[in-house]
Amino acid sequence: MSNLSFEEAINNLSDDDVKVRKEAVESLVGITDEEAIEPLIKATTDDNAQVRFKAAEILGSMGDVAVDKLIEEFTNAEGKDKRFLAFALKETEDKKVIPYFVEATSDDDFGVRKVAVRALGELQAEDELDSIAKCLEDEDWGVRLAAIQALGDLASDESIKLIKDARKSEEDKDFKKSCNKAIKKAQKRQKAKASGEAVVKVIPMSTIKEMEKTNPQKAIKEYERYVEAKQTKDAPYKRLCILYRKADDYDNEVRVIETAIEVFEGTKKVDYFEKRLAKLK
Repeated sequence: MSNLSFEEAINNLSDDDVKVRKEAVESLVGITDEEAIEPLIKATTDDNAQVRFKAAEILGSMGDVAVDKLIEEFTNAEGKDKRFLAFALKETEDKKVIPYFVEATSDDDFGVRKVAVRALGELQAEDELDSIAKCLEDEDWGVRLAAIQALGDLASDESIKLIKDARKSEEDKDFKKSCNKAIKKAQKRQKAKASGEAVVKVIPMSTIKEMEKTNPQKAIKEYERYVEAKQTKDAPYKRLCILYRKADDYDNEVRVIETAIEVFEGTKKVDYFEKRLAKLK
């Protein structure tokens, strides 16, 4: 664990030694201070891939605090410098970035196009089906694959038909497998929607638990997906309570507890949350 102060970390982001820069960016995980935005944006163009990725991940986790500045920088950047800014914008999960990703599906850099079309699927940009479909004709295999994944995320009859058409016209076996996987995902989502279930993308609990050590903000966001879907695993609710307690975030801890009580009403699992809520009041 780094003992760097905020000022030291910011200054060290521009150090000549890559080890120093790595330590600096790691020490900024979980930060929400606006003064960190510009140095972190600069770090997304660092010579070291680990520094670039971590800086982009932190910026994305900052959400509303950083999104406007990220949009500004993204629209002015060119070539490879846009790639990690694109990733950071995607990670904000803010729908205001959709028009910028639509435009970026025509970017000169294949890496930017790939992130852009993938983001349109994750952001459920249903009105931008044509922009996603256009990427099925991209010269880069990775962009075409990202378009298939995005269409799977949309999970509409129209998007599934586009995947099937792309599968029919493609000879590559791996691409066809990816199409089959995307179709299955889309059909599963359609069934969930039809039954009134919340359709939320979640990652394994073990992965999020490890994430707590390196990026607690991101871990909170991922645990919150379980709560949003009102899933019947109690572990995500418990971990969120602990993380919000550590952050002295009383309101969010109470919100999670009350949601858990609603979800687990009539079961033994509810006891833990009722006791925790009683201690808070």
